[in-house]
Amino acid sequence: MTVMASLPFLFILCTTLWRGPFPIREATGQFEDIADRPASAFLVPTLSYYRPLFHLSLWSVWHSASSIDGALRAIKLFHVVPIMVLVLLFIWILRPRSALDAAVATAAVAVLVGAPAFLGNLEPPLSYTIVGMPAALIVWMLLERDYRSWHGPAIVILTLVAIGFKEQGLAIVPLVVVAWWMGAPGTGRFTAAVVTVIAIAYVAFRLAHQGGKGWPPFEQDVGFLFSGLSSTEATARFGAFPVWIYLYSAASTVANVLLSEPTDGRFRIVLAVIEGRVQPWQIVHVVSSLALTALIAWWGIGALKSRTARTWSMEARLVVAVVVVLMVSGALSFDYSRDRLGGMAIPFYALAAFFAIRQAAERLSRQSAAVAAIGAVSLLLLAGAWQCRALFTIEFTRQRTVNGQREWLTDLYRRRTDYATRPVYLHVLDSMVDQGTDPARVVHPTRYPSWMRDLLGEY
Repeated sequence: MTVMASLPFLFILCTTLWRGPFPIREATGQFEDIADRPASAFLVPTLSYYRPLFHLSLWSVWHSASSIDGALRAIKLFHVVPIMVLVLLFIWILRPRSALDAAVATAAVAVLVGAPAFLGNLEPPLSYTIVGMPAALIVWMLLERDYRSWHGPAIVILTLVAIGFKEQGLAIVPLVVVAWWMGAPGTGRFTAAVVTVIAIAYVAFRLAHQGGKGWPPFEQDVGFLFSGLSSTEATARFGAFPVWIYLYSAASTVANVLLSEPTDGRFRIVLAVIEGRVQPWQIVHVVSSLALTALIAWWGIGALKSRTARTWSMEARLVVAVVVVLMVSGALSFDYSRDRLGGMAIPFYALAAFFAIRQAAERLSRQSAAVAAIGAVSLLLLAGAWQCRALFTIEFTRQRTVNGQREWLTDLYRRRTDYATRPVYLHVLDSMVDQGTDPARVVHPTRYPSWMRDLLGEY
């Protein structure tokens, strides 16, 4: 699979998302809010969740479209377009110039698409982080290019967009600051100061609108070791001093990016090993992540050691960028861990994978024939494992369209009954029935042989 083969892969993923129905549970309530509330209602935070640009974007599309069906199609673009921009920009940044570069770039694209944090952000209409991910990658591109007067305003706007869609966008702020500190050519002191002020103002604004009653210690269910705790159970167990579970959740998000375990704070694969029911795909996920993270660490240490006292190379800056964005992503997921919360770090992790695999391949070319052969086979196996994970992203997304239609067929009557006193909800629900139950929107997963499905995973 060459880099050009990634384009049909991208096309399949985007068309699957485009054709699939909106989920009845997540989408209907979101659309009720934007249909029933004025735009100004989304500017002031009244809850722990605050995504003003996300809601204002949906509100603008919903109230300007000539029909609800047209609004739904436009809202789908908030998911499809950022994914296309992210993958195409990622390939363009790498710009493979040789056969080796092309092969390594293909593996890096598979890392980007096959990461759990990427898959976790693919469910429409929840385009919070999938917008911030390409924004962060564009910022990185600007930071590493020769300075232009428009770089600063562009970086500030992209930062505001990412934060406005979700607080995970705050990860861009330390990225810009440390890039400036390390001498990145595309930014200056003023831009670093402006984004810092934006972050401080955002945090102060959120705290000022916290309200006298404060936020609950846990907004959602919390994964802990081998099981999960409801928000009520977590409050009863950790409420008096939740700092330890906060640290655990933050570390879980970081570990999921690096090791694919735990998932949502729960060590599911470790538990499967303990209970003797481990599946081949689980081994593929953990081993491929562990091997790639070790390879990135080896490359990163070498890149940091090779820098001079006053000069940071682009690769050395990338090493720091991976660490900084990953740590901030973990810190922002302190309340509960989910795969999707590591999304802002995935583009940088995949970029690091490109340089690490390429350097390993170049080193192997200078070794003896036996060592080079063993190393080449190892890299091919690693790339193949990530290709399997990238295929899993497509097949899981396809299966999600099947599950989405199934939920519309099974939950529609109950939701009409449960929400009978909410006319706006019922109107939105009824207007979405056709897209939710249309069999033409379902994209069925590929029927692979059983051994292949064992390698891909459960979907």
